[in-house]
Amino acid sequence: MDLEELLKERAKIFDRALTGNLTPREPEIFYDALRWIPLSGGKRLRPIIAMLSCEAVGGVPETTIPFGISLEYMHNSTLIHDDIIDKDKWRRGLQTTHEKFGIPFAILAGDALIGETYRMLSYMAPPELNSVTYKELIRSIAEAAKNFYEGEALDIEFAVRSDVTIPQYMRMIEKKTAQLYLLAGKGGALIGKGSSKQVENLAQYGTLFGLMFQIKDDLLNILTEQIILGKQMIGSDILNGKRTLMLVHALSEVDEDDKNKMMTVVGNENANQEDVREVIELFRTYGSIDYAQNKLEEFREVAKRCLDVVDSSESKKILMALADYSVTRLY
Repeated sequence: MDLEELLKERAKIFDRALTGNLTPREPEIFYDALRWIPLSGGKRLRPIIAMLSCEAVGGVPETTIPFGISLEYMHNSTLIHDDIIDKDKWRRGLQTTHEKFGIPFAILAGDALIGETYRMLSYMAPPELNSVTYKELIRSIAEAAKNFYEGEALDIEFAVRSDVTIPQYMRMIEKKTAQLYLLAGKGGALIGKGSSKQVENLAQYGTLFGLMFQIKDDLLNILTEQIILGKQMIGSDILNGKRTLMLVHALSEVDEDDKNKMMTVVGNENANQEDVREVIELFRTYGSIDYAQNKLEEFREVAKRCLDVVDSSESKKILMALADYSVTRLY
């Protein structure tokens, strides 16, 4: 099984559905802003996990498509707003929505995608799903949105603190990053009519997948060079002052001199690549990179055990492979 090819094929299902749903309308600039990020690509992992979770509990995978699209709408809404907050200029190799269309239209586009989330869910209303399952889906997506915004608020608060603890950091990324993956696993299992234990375990699988994905993203940022605005760079998260598991761990371990050295670079956009590499070397010295990689391994094993509640199937194999992918991926 070539996992990446399989993921691309599944992603095409949702690419087509998104293109068919987000058609150009008037006012043109508003709908251009609305379509900009959702139609710019992406791995579509949230709807894919929902589809696989449904299939793993014995459901019909195609029945999750409206739910999967609603996940993409909610996810892209959060990306647009997050880019405004972080003043990011680029996403997926393109200008961010607020850079291309201006902040007012970006805010409107992000807000409108929340409305689109619930419009898409309406296609799953009874008799498509029974009323109990449908109400639980609506409640769960609203809860996930609230948790995301709580996580975003914590992220903003943590950006000016050097005393964030590892449990506080993990709580933040569980709320901000893992919520829609949790919802993907849970929602897929609900739509597939899984047992309460299957729903619970697939929600936990989604949570762990989201945590692993965030930690791996942050590791890749300091371990691989990226092309940013035509320049080869490493450690842009350090320059941006982003709180990562490695930074939080290092700050809890370093002596005062190394802490001061580190914090003169973290969040300093004028620091050079040599400064950044020195911070990365401090992460190595204090075991912070090893700590993050060990966390990935720990979460991977727990995520795989969550799948013990479903029978052997192709979808289960793919979910197992996805747990590995979240740890071993190179981009």
